[in-house]
Amino acid sequence: MQKSFIVSIPKVIEKVFVVILLLFLSGAIIVLLNESGENPISKVISVIVQLGISFPVIVWCKKIVGTAIREKLLWVFIAFVLVSSFWSALPATTIRSSILLVQITLFGVYLATRYSLKEQLQLLAWTFGIGALLSIVVTLVLPSYGVMGMGSTLNAQAIAHVGAWRGIYVHKNILGRIMALGALVFLIFATSSYRQRWVGWAGFGLSVSLIVLSTSKTALVVLLAIIALIPLYRALRWNYTIALPFFITVILLSSSASVLLVENAESIASTLGRDLTFTGRTHLWAAIIHKIQESPWLGYGYDVFWRAGWDGDAADVWSMVRHQAPHAHNGFLELALDTGLLGISVFVLCFLKACLQAIKYVRITNSSEGLFPIAFLTLLIMVNLTETTLLRIPVFWVIYVTVTLSMSKSMVFGDSVGSRKSNKAQRVNLTKRYQVKH
Repeated sequence: MQKSFIVSIPKVIEKVFVVILLLFLSGAIIVLLNESGENPISKVISVIVQLGISFPVIVWCKKIVGTAIREKLLWVFIAFVLVSSFWSALPATTIRSSILLVQITLFGVYLATRYSLKEQLQLLAWTFGIGALLSIVVTLVLPSYGVMGMGSTLNAQAIAHVGAWRGIYVHKNILGRIMALGALVFLIFATSSYRQRWVGWAGFGLSVSLIVLSTSKTALVVLLAIIALIPLYRALRWNYTIALPFFITVILLSSSASVLLVENAESIASTLGRDLTFTGRTHLWAAIIHKIQESPWLGYGYDVFWRAGWDGDAADVWSMVRHQAPHAHNGFLELALDTGLLGISVFVLCFLKACLQAIKYVRITNSSEGLFPIAFLTLLIMVNLTETTLLRIPVFWVIYVTVTLSMSKSMVFGDSVGSRKSNKAQRVNLTKRYQVKH
């Protein structure tokens, strides 16, 4: 017993290390150091985090290679991002950002190699639980940091969202998106772990409360949509004779609901505090599409379009919309700016493959964990429709890589959590052992 306890110590330390890294990759803590993010301490921490995510990759290098090569399309996309430095206006910036993306991707590969999907959900639950608790503590103890518009440094965003909670994150919308993801993780955790179910429901309630306090209506709508879709995902496990009429009914009801939404779009938008331009986003998207058409195939180089300032291509967009937008407010348009139609086409193919795998994964599993991949991919699409989340908040990309590779790994080796095939194999083995003994 003492020996097993000693052996488990490094595993616990490793998990603590992973949770801390995931917390930083979610964009937490930096706001406490400096609101502009240019404090020397924040730069040092950024370097430490990059070294931290590289360390386990180096240690588990051999096993990681075997996992990584299962998703070749993913690496084609990463390679395209790297070579975009050749046509980038700021090649040095593109190279630095591309290397960071490679590091983050490899960290996701490490998680998929080292942990099962159930263990990954536990790590994520710890990450978002700590993030939620720290956000509450910081907001109550240091409201100048935790509440927008309460600090000494005021900008247009802080004034526009005075009183909205942002916790330990840079912006209230980031808190909302992180807590929406956290709520999904806790919901899956609550419906899968019988002994610790109350922890999942407590985390879910805490996450939803922070979404409300952040006043992030997009995050709330996305979460409600995901919750509504979970029974639909469960229906994928039904027999075809039952599932087909069910999905036909759902499609008919959804079509009717869509007509009602379109006819009452203006009143619904005003109820949510929005207008039909999504707070000016449609004008921004029109200007961005115009710039994409000027360099359609290759884009402008990864992570440089907005960085060049008024001396770069972003100046045309800012002049058209009459304000200095920091990003595209749409993850897919942002990706088109970075890598053009060729780059985004590779990503879309990779994403569609992951979606098909997720649907298959739901059908071959019978546990709540089996619903997480398809639910996460749906959430990823939704949060990127009006915000730039895909590559700007690294934890989303890490989870995308981890989930995609975990599904591939499970389908190859048949070790998926709650796998129907695995359960059947276990029953066969038990039967054979019983026959041998008797």
